[in-house]
Amino acid sequence: MKHDFTRLRQIPILNVAHALGMELARTGGDTYNRREGRKISSLTLFSKTNTFYRFSGKTAGGVCGGSVIDLVMHVRDCSLREATDFLTSHFL
Repeated sequence: MKHDFTRLRQIPILNVAHALGMELARTGGDTYNRREGRKISSLTLFSKTNTFYRFSGKTAGGVCGGSVIDLVMHVRDCSLREATDFLTSHFL
């Protein structure tokens, strides 16, 4: 299956986080952090730029920041193909 990466990257990151089952806590004007129980993690989403970064440096599959595609790869610890399939099936 061929994917339109530009279109996938335009999916709002907060919508993707919701589809991934992430609990979020708003920590600033356009920033949200993943809530893990009572704790706030270092995984930060930036809704204005539609990107994320994991400030602790922890990686999953070599990914610690980037676009919504990278977020899916990071959270699900999956390949690029699996991430794009996930986004396509949920949003396009």
